[in-house]
Amino acid sequence: MLRAIKYRLRSYLPPAIFLAISGYFGWNAMHGKSGLEAQNVQLAELAQAQQAFNAADTERQQWEVRIADLSGRSISQDMLDGQARKVLNLANPNDLVIDLPQNKSAE
Repeated sequence: MLRAIKYRLRSYLPPAIFLAISGYFGWNAMHGKSGLEAQNVQLAELAQAQQAFNAADTERQQWEVRIADLSGRSISQDMLDGQARKVLNLANPNDLVIDLPQNKSAE
């Protein structure tokens, strides 16, 4: 009887080990560090990073255009000075500034 149990264990043990190893590698292929689920998460993160890069690249290109527009060759110095004053909310000491009353009918 003991001999029959040993014989059956020996016949079932290799397939059981093989199934356990196959299950382990199969689980890791789906859920592991480099599995399909992790790959999907990485692809989503890559898509977000590409969108952020595209947004930053677009902004960089806009700044390059604005900087090129501010060069002395493409804009007159008078227009550049006026735009700088407007942005900085400053006036030239030689300018005459007149405060106008608020029009109450426009409110």
